[in-house]
Amino acid sequence: MVTIANCFDIVEANRLRMALEAEGIPSFIPDEHVASTVPFHLVTSAGVRLQVPDAYADVAREIVDRERQA
Repeated sequence: MVTIANCFDIVEANRLRMALEAEGIPSFIPDEHVASTVPFHLVTSAGVRLQVPDAYADVAREIVDRERQA
């Protein structure tokens, strides 16, 4: 798994995960539980990580960039 995005909050991470899954790309939010229970902790760190399998990394980054510009 490779981290393709660091999101401000769990809402942004879930929005991007849905966009990836709509394109058939599996994704994972390893910080999901922490972001839901103590969100202030992740604001002071690297944010909420969004990960995909290595084989999907390039395409996933393109989708994330497109979604963030929309």
